[in-house]
Amino acid sequence: MTAPANGSGPSNHPLLRLMLMGLLSGIISAFIAAFALVILAEHGTFTKASTEAAIKNFGDDMPTTLLAAFIWFLPVGIFVFPPAAKFLGAASGAGTLRLLKLVALAAGLWCLLAEVIYLVPLPLAPGPPGAQSADMSRAALSGVFFAVVYDLLLRRRDYLLDRKPR
Repeated sequence: MTAPANGSGPSNHPLLRLMLMGLLSGIISAFIAAFALVILAEHGTFTKASTEAAIKNFGDDMPTTLLAAFIWFLPVGIFVFPPAAKFLGAASGAGTLRLLKLVALAAGLWCLLAEVIYLVPLPLAPGPPGAQSADMSRAALSGVFFAVVYDLLLRRRDYLLDRKPR
């Protein structure tokens, strides 16, 4: 098949489209991460009383956790990650190489964000020992998760573009 005439084929994504993919990836990542965090936070025994308490806690904790997840994923996922991916060429191409480039970029960006968060309030409120390295690992993993969702959405878009009659 030939590439589309407007230059929006699988290897050349416009920045606006990449930013929209970042928005969608951020929303999906935030929902999955928030649900996982709240569910994993409930680690009691499963009796009827604890199950009812877990359901109540889930309902109480979910809005705050969801808001925090949106704040964590959306700004970087919309305004920083797509332009950086386009500028560095990480969003071009297809397959595993593109996934690896996106994963490396996202892990670095989210670690940088976590480092900035630690540097700003550090003189005022130092964290407990070892918390910063654990948070850096979690930040990198959340970036990797975002990049995988982002790449899956790009692959879906590329697949749909290839399937359309021209």
